[in-house]
Amino acid sequence: MKPKTLAAALLVWWLGAAALAVGQGDPDRFFALEWAGGERRGKPTVNGYVVNQYRVGASNMRLRIDALDAGGKPVATTSAYVPDVPPGGRVYFEAAVPQRAPRYRVTITSWDWREAGGQ
Repeated sequence: MKPKTLAAALLVWWLGAAALAVGQGDPDRFFALEWAGGERRGKPTVNGYVVNQYRVGASNMRLRIDALDAGGKPVATTSAYVPDVPPGGRVYFEAAVPQRAPRYRVTITSWDWREAGGQ
């Protein structure tokens, strides 16, 4: 492989890795979560808000919801999807959970950044 081709390939790889690191990095750096256990039609749910504290919109966000026992040990896990969180926005979510629990833990597991000016 020619040196220029190798350099270009390494640059593309590095930029891709950097973009992945930002998009899948520490969500606490960009987002805040608020949640509580609830109920809809007699079934347990977790509902709350995702707050985007960053200047770029996020999309395709996945949440992991752990039902915790009294000691804080996970006893059940489910996921939720949030399609769009605009920059500076606060978006409601609600997810059915497999069982009632004394506490829940919600974490952001993945998201995509929307391009500036994108819809």
